Amino acid sequence: MPAFQEVANAVLLALLILLPFALGTMLSGRSRGNRRVLKWARRLSITTVLLAIAYDVTGAVCLILAEPAPGHEPWTDPSAVVDYPTFFLPIGVGAFLAALGVLIAAIRARHRLG
Repeated sequence: MPAFQEVANAVLLALLILLPFALGTMLSGRSRGNRRVLKWARRLSITTVLLAIAYDVTGAVCLILAEPAPGHEPWTDPSAVVDYPTFFLPIGVGAFLAALGVLIAAIRARHRLG
């Protein structure tokens, strides 16, 4: 496994770990009316949004670079693109949308507290 694949997997793992923590802190802060917990929820969701954007943009760039140049035969052998890591773009988009929802909910909850 190339080193880049390990980095891509670590970022994906961080996305999937940060989302439940952001959701849990947002729900806890909203139910207890604790502004500090809502601030942590906001920070966690912003971090998750930024990681999801970086993951998706990097995956899209690797997909563009992996395509053969115009005029060349399209590659039919999957092992021809072993230099680039495998990205799961739908998971990155889903994590982005979920983190954006948590961020909006945390901002609204903090706004309602005053």
